[in-house]
Amino acid sequence: MHLQLLEDFYRQGRGILGRVSDEHLERLALRLAEADKVFVLGIGHSGMFGRIFCMKLNHAGVRAYSVFDEINPPFGKGDLFVAISQSGETGTVLALVDKAKKLGGQVLGVTSGKTSTLAGKSDHLLVLEKIDQSAGVDALGFLGDARNQNVLGSLFGFTIYIVFYALVGMIAGIRGETAGSIDGRHATLQ
Repeated sequence: MHLQLLEDFYRQGRGILGRVSDEHLERLALRLAEADKVFVLGIGHSGMFGRIFCMKLNHAGVRAYSVFDEINPPFGKGDLFVAISQSGETGTVLALVDKAKKLGGQVLGVTSGKTSTLAGKSDHLLVLEKIDQSAGVDALGFLGDARNQNVLGSLFGFTIYIVFYALVGMIAGIRGETAGSIDGRHATLQ
């Protein structure tokens, strides 16, 4: 089963990510690298991957914070809010998008909903389609079919994980980071 899952994820990821250009990701990476501070928020599954992204941004030398951490500095002009919502309609995310804009920052929306509320409110947008209809999800059948939220959430999580690592790699290149400088920022107190 695990090899079939790998195949399903690979086919889906290849189809979905094949629609995102390197040029678009490079523009987003540049915006992330230039931000004074980056704040990341997703709820549920998106939140788990958002926290990983936040950690990796810090490893690449970007001052990044996970929203709702008690030790965060204030958000303001020059800052970027990365709002992750598969549907683009998550209430908590949208409320904080409005607040970030009111505080003078910009928003990078990450969503599957290209016509969603999040897409409409974002200054920068990364759309990762829900599913590649030409690729199957047979091994994920225990979660439902291609319309089921569990399947769609799993596929969205898989694709944002890959894209986030690509962005961190691009940011490292922009900032002139090395494997040693990135490794030097890795946590040591665990």
